[in-house]
Amino acid sequence: MRSLRLKYVARLVPGQAPNSESVEPLVAGFPFLQGNAEFGVESPTPRLQCVSPSKRAAAGDVLISVRAPVGALNIADQVYGIGRGLCAVRAEKCEPRFLWWWLHSQVVNLNSVATGSTYASVTAEDLATLPFPDIPRLLQRRIADFLDMETGRIDKVRAARGRMKALLKLKRERVIERLVEAGNQQEVPLKHLVDAVTVGIVVTPAAWYVEDGGVPALRGINIKPGRIDARDLAQISHEGHVVHRKSRLRSGDLVVVRTGQAGATAAVPPEYDGANCVDLVIVRPGRSLVPRFAEYLLNSSYAKRRVAEFSVGSIQSHFNVAAMKAMPVPRKSVPEQRRIVAEIDRAVEPIDEVIRLIQYQDELLAERRQSLIAAAVTGRVDVPTAQRANLP
Repeated sequence: MRSLRLKYVARLVPGQAPNSESVEPLVAGFPFLQGNAEFGVESPTPRLQCVSPSKRAAAGDVLISVRAPVGALNIADQVYGIGRGLCAVRAEKCEPRFLWWWLHSQVVNLNSVATGSTYASVTAEDLATLPFPDIPRLLQRRIADFLDMETGRIDKVRAARGRMKALLKLKRERVIERLVEAGNQQEVPLKHLVDAVTVGIVVTPAAWYVEDGGVPALRGINIKPGRIDARDLAQISHEGHVVHRKSRLRSGDLVVVRTGQAGATAAVPPEYDGANCVDLVIVRPGRSLVPRFAEYLLNSSYAKRRVAEFSVGSIQSHFNVAAMKAMPVPRKSVPEQRRIVAEIDRAVEPIDEVIRLIQYQDELLAERRQSLIAAAVTGRVDVPTAQRANLP
């Protein structure tokens, strides 16, 4: 298939820094959008901002995040001022909906050319040189119609499975809550059942980060309810590890997220014995508290409810060492805790297996969706008859 550069069929409008100086006259009265390194396109700022005429997105423009994750797309529903981290792509000599789908197919390519030490990013010039399929606009419309229909079907299936997964997670929470609360409900502050409650590195932790050869340092993004996610695991220097002795972890410690997914708790497995952590609450169970029981307890809706009742304001803003120490928890004997843990394990295992299967199937559907888009915009699908033709 022949191709030509994107700049020949679309106009690219790179964003400007908010309140930056411009040689053009500034025009007031437009909501302002910026790219966000985590969420793609931020919601408009509450107040209107002055923008240069050449830094405005028109209704129907494709807004693309040029910072990580590169390729997060939105369609402008009105005129916006656009800021750093965004680029508006305006169809001029191509079908707008085909342009939207084609940009979706370029996410992998865009991330492969993204550069930058803090946030990966691409420039408007990088986008301008992308090879755009040179096909008639009538065929572009057919491809867009085909993708609207087929991806809509996939999205409906994924949405239904998402609802099913949410219900299964709710059922899992109810099972754990029922077993944790069963029997004697005498409550004591958590501090009476633990040896220590402290916090990880909170003062300029980035000053101690190293690329390699350091000590693993768990952060909030690594802590999921009941497990440690090793992706994006940071390391701190050995010097920093020595300086921050109180935040060293032991196998069996509980690490609790303070911000973000506040309250998510995981027991430290043997492979992270001796590691360090950043901005996490560290709970060191005493002899009267079984780590696995505490993990189930702190991840349960029971604990979330108790923290909400005990804390003033939101959980996230007050989820600190003092609140953790004072949190009331059911007092149970060690044998009873172990029995409850075994019963919870048996009860949630089939639920977890179904959730894992749904997650795996959702990943396959997401791959299928992306492959379908890539195949359609590159002509590997006979769109007029929607027949399979070398479809991956």
